[in-house]
Amino acid sequence: MNVFTKSAGQGAPLVLVHGGMGSVNHWHRNFDVLARHYTVHALDMPSYGDSPTVPKDLPKDEYVGCMIDALNTIVPEGAFRLVGFSFGGMIAAECAARMGARIHKLSLLGPGGFTRPEIELNMKKIPGPGDGDATLRDVLRHNLEVMMCHGAHRVTDETIDLHWANMKRARYDGRRISLTAGLMAQRLKEIHCPVQFIWGDHDAVCHPSVQARVDEVRAAKPEVRVDLVVDAGHWVQYDAPDEVNRLLLDFMK
Repeated sequence: MNVFTKSAGQGAPLVLVHGGMGSVNHWHRNFDVLARHYTVHALDMPSYGDSPTVPKDLPKDEYVGCMIDALNTIVPEGAFRLVGFSFGGMIAAECAARMGARIHKLSLLGPGGFTRPEIELNMKKIPGPGDGDATLRDVLRHNLEVMMCHGAHRVTDETIDLHWANMKRARYDGRRISLTAGLMAQRLKEIHCPVQFIWGDHDAVCHPSVQARVDEVRAAKPEVRVDLVVDAGHWVQYDAPDEVNRLLLDFMK
């Protein structure tokens, strides 16, 4: 499957997979830095961003199959490094479990596949087109502060622009995959390459806590590397780009 891909750099291939309601711009503060060290390919997953649309009810295994086909198109041969964020982290783990030695190293940032939160986040409904741009941006700002970023100062006009551009083009709901309890632990047992997890220590998506997720992945695969980023939320690579870029490069070298 041919998907939209942004590529730059030179050296060994490294593929970036965005999160739900996302696109390549989830790596807005990471792409250029990583491309100084690797040939970086940031892709839009099927039914996201500028990639082709797939059926909304496409089952998980078929969606993962489309992603594996896309990865094989982007990197036709040899091993490569794979990085996934949130929903894209769960999809990256699914791909790594199936692709075996093709994946050299796997890094997962705030990935899905864990227990669904018992308490719903205080998210606001997206207003209609007649409510005006200011109202829309206020709602987007609120939702970003609640779920994605840690601290109101992190949500700028740029953040809102990136998020709204993604929401308008999202055509697949990955929550039924990323909210499947125990899925990540199952896949970790099938993955044989080195695995890194990165979480912001204020990741609002983690339930009941970030530490509970750390404990779950270490119970499934004791040798995983876990890095916690201080003063960062769910969109950890945007909240703390310098630290996340450093951690990724250290693990991937």
